Amino acid sequence: MEKIMNILKRTRSALRRSSHVLSIALGTFYLFISSVQAEQSINLEQALQRTLAQNPQLQAYPLMIRGAEAMGTQASLSPIPKLSIEVENALGSGEFKSFDNAQINLTLSQTVELGEKRQNRLRFANSETQQLKREYELSRLDILAETSRRYYQVLALQAQQSWAKRRVVKERNALGIIEKRAKAGAVGQADVSKMALRLTRSEALQEKLTADLNIAKTRLASMWMTNSNFDTVDGQLDTFPSIPTEAMINDSVNNLPGVLNQIALQRIADYRVDLAKSNGQSDMTFGVGIRQHQSSGDQSLNFSFSMPLAFKNPNKGRIQAAQAKLDLSIQQSEWIRQQLRLTLLETRQHLTNLMSQANRMRQKMLPQAQKLLRETENGYQKGRYSVLQWVDAQSELFSIERAIIQTHQQIYLQFLELERITGQSMSNVVTASKGEKS
Repeated sequence: MEKIMNILKRTRSALRRSSHVLSIALGTFYLFISSVQAEQSINLEQALQRTLAQNPQLQAYPLMIRGAEAMGTQASLSPIPKLSIEVENALGSGEFKSFDNAQINLTLSQTVELGEKRQNRLRFANSETQQLKREYELSRLDILAETSRRYYQVLALQAQQSWAKRRVVKERNALGIIEKRAKAGAVGQADVSKMALRLTRSEALQEKLTADLNIAKTRLASMWMTNSNFDTVDGQLDTFPSIPTEAMINDSVNNLPGVLNQIALQRIADYRVDLAKSNGQSDMTFGVGIRQHQSSGDQSLNFSFSMPLAFKNPNKGRIQAAQAKLDLSIQQSEWIRQQLRLTLLETRQHLTNLMSQANRMRQKMLPQAQKLLRETENGYQKGRYSVLQWVDAQSELFSIERAIIQTHQQIYLQFLELERITGQSMSNVVTASKGEKS
């Protein structure tokens, strides 16, 4: 009976553990399902956060910066004291055959660096660390800009895919109308064939856009080293920030990340010159020791001083090389500043042109094409227009709709270029509403 009771107790305990495990499993499954559902769509902020957290190029920089900081620690170290032991007048011949008449010297020496070597080493190492951080900032901007470019590529292809679906639906409806008119004898079979061919081409384009969209999603997910486990990306392509003025661009040139990085490189070159000059100055070594005279048992102190006699600067070549690098860095700094300013002004002008084109297409060309299609479709059904005129009107509208999508994508790419160069989000500028002229 006691054995049976023990078995029952163990069974109840096992059931309780099983219930606990089952609840954990169900909870995990629920979280998994929730994460899968959340992955049906992502937004730009999520894409950028994942890139920052998982992009391998960015993950390498903390290790590189840690290594540079370690070199700064190494540069701060001073020369360590040196302990030396000398034995003289021993293991020779005659009275010096043994250690009875030997002299034993125990000396402690210390090298004293002159020319601010330690300070210049430390400044040089710290400047390399700071430049590496600037380089990380540039890489971060480049990689985030690339993620944004790929994101807007997906967004544009999504819009084009929706456009292609609408086109296929409209052309199928048009084909149905033409087939009814052909059965009634109002039009010939050639009209049916022409519309069917146009529909087949549109379906092929829709398939191509679907394939391009899948590739674009894969390229986007590769920025954070995962598969494209999302269906769509969120966002609109018809709302833009306002374009910065030329005065704003001129004011921002000196604070551009690329300019600041070049200034950091110039600072490294400057400190390299100082370090080379310091290394060209000789150091002094002081020593103090005690001498043991074995023959008499007496002891005495001894002092030493040494310093290289450099009649010419032993680091002259390195100083000249460092100075040449500094001169080159100064020259490149001004060139880079002017190039970045020119790029910003060109991008601004390109943006202005694209915004003007987009406004013209939305406000004038699109309504005109829609009106033309309505009139042509009604006229075709009444026999006033041919199927060729109807198809041409459809093509005009479809071409303008797709051109608007592509122009909006180009506008966003130009804004991304501004963000990449300036290191500032254009969304911080006052947002322009849809259709607002820049």
